[in-house]
Amino acid sequence: MTDSLPINSSAWWSVWRGSRPVNLLLLAWAMISFRFFLMLPVLETRLLNFGLDHRDFLIMVLGSILIAGAGNLINDYFDQESDRHNDKRRPTVPENIFWPAYWGMNGLGLSLCAWAAWQAGLLNLTLLPIAAVFLLFRYSEHWKKQGWLGPVIIVFLCILWVAMPWLYEFKAIGILFQYYRADSDLLHKTWLIYLVFCALVTLSRELVKACEDHTGDLYTETQTVAILYGARWTSRLVLVLWAMVWGLNTVIVCLQWANQATIEAAYSALAWLWSSAVLWRLVSLSTRTPSKQPYQTLSRWIKIYFAIGILSLWVYYMIFLYGSSAA
Repeated sequence: MTDSLPINSSAWWSVWRGSRPVNLLLLAWAMISFRFFLMLPVLETRLLNFGLDHRDFLIMVLGSILIAGAGNLINDYFDQESDRHNDKRRPTVPENIFWPAYWGMNGLGLSLCAWAAWQAGLLNLTLLPIAAVFLLFRYSEHWKKQGWLGPVIIVFLCILWVAMPWLYEFKAIGILFQYYRADSDLLHKTWLIYLVFCALVTLSRELVKACEDHTGDLYTETQTVAILYGARWTSRLVLVLWAMVWGLNTVIVCLQWANQATIEAAYSALAWLWSSAVLWRLVSLSTRTPSKQPYQTLSRWIKIYFAIGILSLWVYYMIFLYGSSAA
């Protein structure tokens, strides 16, 4: 980034903004939700304990979001020229602040994840955050410019972060699988459903962002999917992907209604309505090549849907405790 800012609080404020704290909060909430609202009820039912106590788990979450925040910083660093042509107002950080902040966040994040892995008795899991640092750097530097490679890496990293609570509890999950197979199968099926949603939603948003950045990427000769195949073709592909999201959401609502889980179905119906709004928007975009503004709006809508999906873990858990499922 540039040397346009003095070395003062404004530079560090730019580091904070560049790390995209809203996205990091959403990531942290996803990891916490999977542990406390999906895994914990199943393990507690069978009187099984986590390998990590809650403090060490939160240390792992903090380490993970520090690595993700550093990934956001390095992505903006390599996207400066493209962002200028796309009229994106990204925070600029002086070089002598940027690199210490970037490597400091990665170093602290890796240390915290390694500590949690050691506490869990699975020190080899430290390889996962190390791989994430490498992938985020190479993605930002070069791989995002190579067609499908960029979106695939982001989807993989999203799945990896969502799976971290499970991976760090591999021993406890292994005991559950060995002695309580039915509970284990139910837990894994539920997790798989959320992973499919995460993958489809993340891939859809990445392709929408490629359409949004089409002008700047074209100028910088960045070979994204939208550049290779065109924004209209890409938006039609997103329409197909989102139709799958909408269809899965529809199936979930129907199953919940059929099983008389009415309050759960009501919440899922709200998510379905939002997914329908996104689907309608995609249909309108697939017939024309609009400016970047509609894609910016659509990207925000998809992020909100992701947040609604993660929040469902907490909502369903609270309903199970105090709502229709407890009756």
